[in-house]
Amino acid sequence: MKLLFKVLALLGGFLSAYAADIWQNYSVPYPIWDAAPGDKGGVWLATGGGIRYQDDLNDIVFTPANGLEASTFYGIVNTPVGVFAVSEYGLIARLHDDFATWRVKNRSFVAGNVRVVPGLVEYAENFLVIAFENKIAFVNLETGQSLLSIDRIGDVVLSLYSPEKIEIRGDSLYVSTIVGTLARRMDWKHLEDDVRLVDPEKWKRVKKACLHCRDSLHVVVKGKTLKDSLLYSDGKSRVLWQFDEDDGKTYLVGRELVARYANKKLTDLTEYSQFKLNGAYVIQAVPEGGVIAASIDGNMAVNTGDFWLDPTIVYLGYPVGAEAYNYRLKNLSILPKGYVLSHIWGTGAHLFWSMGHQPFYDMLPGMDNCLEQIEKGFTVFVGTTVAPDGSGFLTASADSSGYGVAFITPDGNISCASKIGSTGFAGPVAARIDPETQEWVVYVSTREVSFNAFASGGLDIIRFPSPSKNGGRLLNPQVKSLRGLGSNTPIDMVVDEENEVLWFVTASEIGYVDFDKDTIRNPVSINGLHGAEYTSIDVDPHGNIWVGTAMQGIYRLERRKESFDTLSTTHFTMKDGLLNDIVLDLSIDKKNGVIWMAHENGITGYHRNDLRYAKTYMTDSSDAEIKVYPIPFNPHLQRALTIDNISEDSRVDIYNRGGSLIRSFAGGDVAGGRLEWDGKGKNGRYATPGVYYYVIRSSSKVKKGKFIIKR
Repeated sequence: MKLLFKVLALLGGFLSAYAADIWQNYSVPYPIWDAAPGDKGGVWLATGGGIRYQDDLNDIVFTPANGLEASTFYGIVNTPVGVFAVSEYGLIARLHDDFATWRVKNRSFVAGNVRVVPGLVEYAENFLVIAFENKIAFVNLETGQSLLSIDRIGDVVLSLYSPEKIEIRGDSLYVSTIVGTLARRMDWKHLEDDVRLVDPEKWKRVKKACLHCRDSLHVVVKGKTLKDSLLYSDGKSRVLWQFDEDDGKTYLVGRELVARYANKKLTDLTEYSQFKLNGAYVIQAVPEGGVIAASIDGNMAVNTGDFWLDPTIVYLGYPVGAEAYNYRLKNLSILPKGYVLSHIWGTGAHLFWSMGHQPFYDMLPGMDNCLEQIEKGFTVFVGTTVAPDGSGFLTASADSSGYGVAFITPDGNISCASKIGSTGFAGPVAARIDPETQEWVVYVSTREVSFNAFASGGLDIIRFPSPSKNGGRLLNPQVKSLRGLGSNTPIDMVVDEENEVLWFVTASEIGYVDFDKDTIRNPVSINGLHGAEYTSIDVDPHGNIWVGTAMQGIYRLERRKESFDTLSTTHFTMKDGLLNDIVLDLSIDKKNGVIWMAHENGITGYHRNDLRYAKTYMTDSSDAEIKVYPIPFNPHLQRALTIDNISEDSRVDIYNRGGSLIRSFAGGDVAGGRLEWDGKGKNGRYATPGVYYYVIRSSSKVKKGKFIIKR
């Protein structure tokens, strides 16, 4: 099992980089709400970031990408019939026999929207006992079916006095509430035949029944009191669960603690090394591929396509805090070659290079710069974007007399158009170049009265002559102000150059502005999308609009024919693989074909071939060579043969050595410029070992090559 975990972890990382339609979740697995021992050592942890398994060799976090359909879990039990996890709202999942995926056994409690009491999940024989805030439920582990729920024990109404602790002792179930402890004898082997299970009078009050009690002042392992400061806080024990193993090891677990005691040595296992960014609120794709995310505690972390690097501090001692969520900050922009502009609430602009790992220049309030100050020593901009010609960054900073727009170059030079905004407060920013006049067209979300994401407001469209013609300065702005949809402020925007439209979302609506009309409209019909609160928006290379929501996951909106007025939807939630249905921001990496999403408890990456920008493949301007891998290809051991960097309008034919056609592919099969073949012919059988040939025909080119299939 230990070796299998390691292999699966490596395989998961490989697939995320090379396969289509793969979900991958990254979370910080804290706080810990429940714990259970492993079968042969190790420990299972139910956390706010998924289910974590830890032993001498492995440290793995399971999330919705592994089939859990939830990311916050309040209960975990290891039973003779399997490992079961219980989510915050009572979803029950079982670890599959492959030890890599989970299968949901029961969703019936989720619709009730009542929380499980953290840690109050027990089992006896074939039954799971779950304490909710207003009831106690009994679930058959073999069938996954709920037997019944009881909302009263003795004279205690559980909706008024929630369970605080439960414990199974022999043939009795004990339940503790703020008004006392009650117990009932249970015939666990014949529980389904107990017709009086719902009878509150069968429960009796008991005295001095301390349930799952621990010494709150000491940690004692096999008669030895451990005094290491790691195990204590303010003189009290941090340990809530203790598991002694036969080989002499002991696991000590608390809300924010995992430690192992062995050979008289205490080892701190608390930190999860694969992902350390806590509370991501904004995420932005890197032009060369990859992504950078920023967190509310003032840190940034980068993923270059394979793994997350350790976070770096944006500005020491100044976290973004609650403003990141309340105001929907979009204050992270990335230029090619790793130049990054970020903002910490009130502190101005912060330039980095080396993908955000090397601080370069801070433009703070009060320094010799032209950034607006909403009050003395306090500079705020909610949004940033890359300049439309890639020469620098654009921001809009608040001023009571009207916000100002600043142009910041990668070497730290700054030019401002001060107090030009129609309101004092500004939101997100987007920009493009007018192809006829070569002017910069800058879109700034306006907010009246406050920075609040639910404020009234609209959109300013500001035209500047290109700074390249004015010594790098923003001069002669022309401002046109538009009211928002329902007079609400846009909270995120994206320019779709190919379709000549700016898309945006307010908290409650989706809108767009045609480049040639400068008027705000919203689609007449969006089938399948109702009542969502929006947080973010981006557009993929095929013109599909992706929107993040505050409670409903993400939606992909696809145009019907050529009209923007009627859109069809595809909905993605935790059931599909999202880490969390609360999506704070999203961004599409068009190089690698990934849509990235930020959540309070981590980050989701969804890999799809059709998210890749493939319009230049197999053209004279492309520097991407056609790749075929792996060679040799074994369809019984490897998921697919990939033919990469091909034109989306191409047809791919595969022939055997005798010249017989084995398979043909076109259209959606080559979306994103990548074909993945499972090795099966038209008859559904695997191709026999030998030499094979491929022919790729696009509208302008023909490419040929060969590969080997082996077994």
